[in-house]
Amino acid sequence: MFNFLKKHFCWSLALSAVTLSVTSCSPLKLETRGEDFYGITLRDTKEKFTIFTDGSDATDVVQAEDGSISWIATSKGGAGGGVSLYARSTKEEINIGNYESVDLELDYSTVEGKWSAEAQTPGFVLRFLPWDSTGIFGGYEDLEYFETDSMNGCLKINLKIPSDFSDKIIQSSDYDSILGFAIKFNDYLRGNENGDQLKVTLKDVTFHPKEGAAEDKAFDDGLNDSQRGTVLEVNYPTRDYTVEESALTDEDKYEKHAWVYLPAGYDADDKDTTYPLFILLHGGGQNENSWGLTNKGRGGKIKGFMDRGMASGNVEKFILIAANGVASKNWGPNGAGGDFDGFNAFEGELRNDIIPYMKAHYNIKEGRDNIAMAGLSMGGIQSFDIGLGKCLDIMSHFGGFSGAHLGDPEEQKVFQAKVEKDFEGLTIHNLYITYGTEDVLAKETFPPLVEAYRDWDLIENFNEYTFIDGTHDFPVWYNGFNDFIQMVFKIKKAEEQPSIKPEPETPKQKCRIVQKKKVVKIN
Repeated sequence: MFNFLKKHFCWSLALSAVTLSVTSCSPLKLETRGEDFYGITLRDTKEKFTIFTDGSDATDVVQAEDGSISWIATSKGGAGGGVSLYARSTKEEINIGNYESVDLELDYSTVEGKWSAEAQTPGFVLRFLPWDSTGIFGGYEDLEYFETDSMNGCLKINLKIPSDFSDKIIQSSDYDSILGFAIKFNDYLRGNENGDQLKVTLKDVTFHPKEGAAEDKAFDDGLNDSQRGTVLEVNYPTRDYTVEESALTDEDKYEKHAWVYLPAGYDADDKDTTYPLFILLHGGGQNENSWGLTNKGRGGKIKGFMDRGMASGNVEKFILIAANGVASKNWGPNGAGGDFDGFNAFEGELRNDIIPYMKAHYNIKEGRDNIAMAGLSMGGIQSFDIGLGKCLDIMSHFGGFSGAHLGDPEEQKVFQAKVEKDFEGLTIHNLYITYGTEDVLAKETFPPLVEAYRDWDLIENFNEYTFIDGTHDFPVWYNGFNDFIQMVFKIKKAEEQPSIKPEPETPKQKCRIVQKKKVVKIN
């Protein structure tokens, strides 16, 4: 399976079909525009752009005296870069449900010597960043993908905001508050090679309100500071597990970066109050930062899920570590996530370093029933192949978000038989998997995998979620994360029967197929 993903690894993005219009234009001198500067217009107010620096992924970012912003965006296997901008200079949110369309004006040009001969004309996407976003890859909803008709030029475009778009934002972030937006270079399936570069100069952005739209409201998620968890950066000692222990050198031993979430009210001195541990992994081509968990701003989308779930009383408090799944010296910092031998060697680091470190430094509950492991894409494969397949003696809850794990029925039978033999008498308490119907990496392997897990008696509680129109991308993975914590850490009375999460009436975007067995609550 690791070899399969190595051959076919890519990012998969969904192209929407919203109506748009593109107008070629020649550059205009600023004085002919009747304006003093370029920038963003909200209703009747115009401001210069405010760059969301930490949330951008571009080089040579420059804001000119006339207010325009230029940058270089680089192709990265479908995850082309771009610049993120706040909707307001005050960094306050707007309610996207109040707006019907957005106008963009920008210049673009391919960088000489940095554009593949086979590549198509440049493409872009307008990406909205909800209130809990940490930037261009840290929580978003894509409004529209659009193409240009030449390698260099000026582009004016009007993008319609569908009437149900705010429902999508609410579905993923609970509120329709938008922190900002990103102009992203779309290099997916357009003939670009890694390293292709595009220069972009953004001139004007105008948000058009709906007729009679209400004023934008100040964001309030209803929580106070005492209900919010804390995010810490940690560095734990480990080694390169792709190197035989007898051959280790000093270079093969190092400290490795990770993010840790501590729930509201956590007291290091209160040794009588202990918490379950959730180990969260990223995908191929990513690193421990990819989930967007951070100690800056609001902490990222998954922090919001954890804070709100625990504050509501629906989710038991737990401790989470977002770790780097590459168990070699190629892990980073800010690693490229391309060392597949390092991914495959993660068992040693998990057993010998991560779990012991967390137990030594935080108040973690003892027992395999109090450790959960899940991840997206490659991290999902690791959760099943390594977590379930090799570490069932130390954990019992597993989740895979678009993890294309052993779709062949015969391979799955061999895998299950080996687990039953190696861990005789142990059970899997919770197992959750999800994928998007438009996911080119997982849609062929996922259905037979669902059947195999549904029929496996070793699993006491199994859920799967099919995300209609979802791709190999974060909207599916964020939804999977929230589903997983609601399943594994759900607070319920012992006699209460499990229930299926009600589906929102709009938008009708997802469907759930659930097989429920015995429910085991972490304790």
